[in-house]
Amino acid sequence: MKIDHCEFPDELLYDVELGTWGRLRDETLRVGLTSLLSWSFGTFSAITFKGVGTEVSRGRVMGSVEGSGHFDVVRSPVSGTISRINALLAARPELLNRDPYGKGWFAEIKVGKTEDLGSLQRLPDAEPLIARELRERHVHCFAAFPDYEMSDIGVECAAVIVELNELLSNSSTGTVVHVISDDSSAEVEMERWSDQTGNALLEYRKDGNMHHFIVRKTG
Repeated sequence: MKIDHCEFPDELLYDVELGTWGRLRDETLRVGLTSLLSWSFGTFSAITFKGVGTEVSRGRVMGSVEGSGHFDVVRSPVSGTISRINALLAARPELLNRDPYGKGWFAEIKVGKTEDLGSLQRLPDAEPLIARELRERHVHCFAAFPDYEMSDIGVECAAVIVELNELLSNSSTGTVVHVISDDSSAEVEMERWSDQTGNALLEYRKDGNMHHFIVRKTG
């Protein structure tokens, strides 16, 4: 399910207050961060974990995340014992942004108090609370998490494209850029740019007089 453009898979359990999701298999809950947190925190650059075998209570810290200008802790949605951590995140913390429900999972917990599971919500029951949190945190999700953001207000889109081309010429294939422009011709200009360069225009969205584009370098 998409809620205000943010992805929340239907099959998961959610603790909206903590910003975590869970997938239960037997007595083990795989836990990760929801797209609400992955988009509101910005790009993650470092991850730490409590060790395997650590006992945690619901709401207690099981690790931390760090990015440019922010630091926060990850809290367990249930009581139990950490049985596994996602060591891949230590080397690739950006997976929390790019694939929060897949390769970017955080840890697995052997559930100690099954009653804690009753506090987790499924969709669509969790939808109103998630929507409220998204609004209050001013979270905006797009088709892909950007590596760079270009915000050129009061500048003609043609000049923005010159800057975008320069950025992508020095970037690797697959680089994603979020372009923001208030030029009324921006939609037409960016569509033409995508056709001419072969780079992908993944998403276009208009918010008031602001035009938002998510583009990916394809070659």
